Amino acid sequence: MIGKTLNLQEQLKGRLGCGEENPIEEYALESFARQVDDNIQKELLTRLILDHSSIAREMEDLYNNLRRSEAALKEAQQIAMLGRWDLHLKTGELIWSDSMFDILEIDPAAGPSIDGILSRVHPEDGAMVRKLTEDLAEKKETWSMDYRLLMEDGRVKWIHLSHNPVLDEKGDVVQYYGTIQDISELKKTELELERYSKHLEDLVNEKVREISDSQLATIFALVKLSESRDDDTGEHIERTATFCRLLGEKALESGHFAEEINGEFLDTIYKASPLHDIGKVGIPDSILLKPGRLTEEEFAIMKTHVRIGYQTLSKIQLEYSRNGFLKMGMDIALCHHEKWNGTGYPRGIKEEGIPLSARIMAIADVYDALRSKRVYKEAFSHEKSVGIIREGRGVHFDPYLTDTFLKWNETFRELYDDMH
Repeated sequence: MIGKTLNLQEQLKGRLGCGEENPIEEYALESFARQVDDNIQKELLTRLILDHSSIAREMEDLYNNLRRSEAALKEAQQIAMLGRWDLHLKTGELIWSDSMFDILEIDPAAGPSIDGILSRVHPEDGAMVRKLTEDLAEKKETWSMDYRLLMEDGRVKWIHLSHNPVLDEKGDVVQYYGTIQDISELKKTELELERYSKHLEDLVNEKVREISDSQLATIFALVKLSESRDDDTGEHIERTATFCRLLGEKALESGHFAEEINGEFLDTIYKASPLHDIGKVGIPDSILLKPGRLTEEEFAIMKTHVRIGYQTLSKIQLEYSRNGFLKMGMDIALCHHEKWNGTGYPRGIKEEGIPLSARIMAIADVYDALRSKRVYKEAFSHEKSVGIIREGRGVHFDPYLTDTFLKWNETFRELYDDMH
């Protein structure tokens, strides 16, 4: 507009210069031009002032909003005990929020530094944190971790550190940023819950052990009632249970049965093996206690004890179908007289078709029976008993389990002598 005013004055001067001189007209025109120019310039100045005032008010509002936002952010960080940090790799500049200094309890005058953080790390977490700090340049992914701080007065703080890289267009890291948050109260709650959960777990395990021991004692008592009819000592079930667990442990160590035997298997076979002859409760005394050799008819009746035991346990298992103890007890009761070559009873199955628990039981049961006195025979020596089992390798007994028994036969001797 100023340009237009100047142009108006020049035009007037040009027009005056083209004709005869007329001082009054010249003065009037120049006065009019100056007045027009003044009005335009005043209007322009007024608008500029108003615009500047409006912009200034907007700037002040924005500044005040920014200050309020920064104050709110700072307050939120203090409430959340959250600190922000930024590390620019090209310049090496490290920036901390005020709340970083508060959490680390470092004087802001000291300025932000990695050494400042490391100086607060708990000694037990120091190596881990230093290693992560040294590896920063290789990390191009977001990660986080929890670790402890040790304050000057001996207090321990838990913090959660988050770490985020910023990559340039080439995929190189140019900046890291993240937060640290004081999670001491949260950790305290977590540790209390963990201790409480562990306490509850211990109580539950204790009750389970009490119930399990009670059930096992009841089973042993019931089985002893049946065993007492043909076992003078009543210790057969304890010894065979121990032999089964020992043979299972040594078989596991050999590596051949690694896919089948584990801690649960060993615990279960120890508890389930006493059920192997529970079916003898259904055998008449005239056969069970006969001092001489059984007739074919009598032996046929004796062999039915495996099915009697199996059927008795299977009725119980109908109500407890997921009980591994009963399942193994049924396998042992039915199959512990099966033979590796398929000539055993009641089904004539062979080799791996015989449940592993029953194959283990077969060796344990025969060894204890050979070593023990019965109404129909005297006790055999350890050496003779071992020789009979050796002869049964691959015929009566699983060859791999037989090899394990032979390797550790002296341990079986010691156990038998201790429990006899």
